[in-house]
Amino acid sequence: MTDGRLRHHRVVRDGVGLHAVSQGEGPAVLLIHGFPQHGWMWRRTMADLAGAGFRAVAIDQRGMGGSDIPAAGYAKAELARDAAAVLDALEVERAAVVGYDHGGGTALALALTEPARVSRLAVLEYAPPGFGYEAGLTAAPDNVNWQLAFFTHPDVAVTFIAGKERELLSWYFQHWSIDPEAVPMADFEVYVRALQRPGALRGGFMQFAAVFEDMDWFRARAAETRLRMPCLGVGGAGAAGAWPEMALRALADDVRGVVIDGAGHWLAEETPDALSETLLEFLAPDRG
Repeated sequence: MTDGRLRHHRVVRDGVGLHAVSQGEGPAVLLIHGFPQHGWMWRRTMADLAGAGFRAVAIDQRGMGGSDIPAAGYAKAELARDAAAVLDALEVERAAVVGYDHGGGTALALALTEPARVSRLAVLEYAPPGFGYEAGLTAAPDNVNWQLAFFTHPDVAVTFIAGKERELLSWYFQHWSIDPEAVPMADFEVYVRALQRPGALRGGFMQFAAVFEDMDWFRARAAETRLRMPCLGVGGAGAAGAWPEMALRALADDVRGVVIDGAGHWLAEETPDALSETLLEFLAPDRG
């Protein structure tokens, strides 16, 4: 859309309703969020991509944002099928794919299962299970990601956290960040409302619960094939750093890495301009 407005889309796959938004026209870029955010996190990135001549598409993964919250189906391979269904509904045959946090796992799964559909792959602040993620599940004095293990038991986590979504997000956005005020209050409230939806807290935690199934899946796929498309691993200097690039090198042949100074885990919130610049440089060849 040349007027720069957002379009909302509703896609139903196997009875599960999926919400997505798109902006701009040109080569497609699929943006996949992580936890505890949803597609809203990409609002500034989408505007920059649309302004540079791309069609930005941001999805809400099942269980989060405006998508349905089914009881099951949160393994990364299943979430990748959701993403593919959104591309089908929007008549996108081939796209660059950008995945952040757990969305990086969905992006990787899509690239591993449907490589012909993925022109370029960017993984932000994520290393998949079997290739680095599991380090956060280990009890250790210096493990700042202890919550990853807690969330693998979603019903227990919900029991302790339900009704305290605001407190959870207040801690989450200050945790592993350089700028603890990076998320404006208006945006914070958007995330709170989304997480307060009935079932949404459990839906988000289900992505963590699937980590062991994901670990077996990623290891098996990596033993069978390697990614051939250009890949980019991006980390914040105060968070994952070079880990996304290191993980990608175990899975792909054409890999480059970027560490964004001044950013913690929340790249799109803390350093939106630097993130857009990094992505646009990586995506430039797709514009011809």
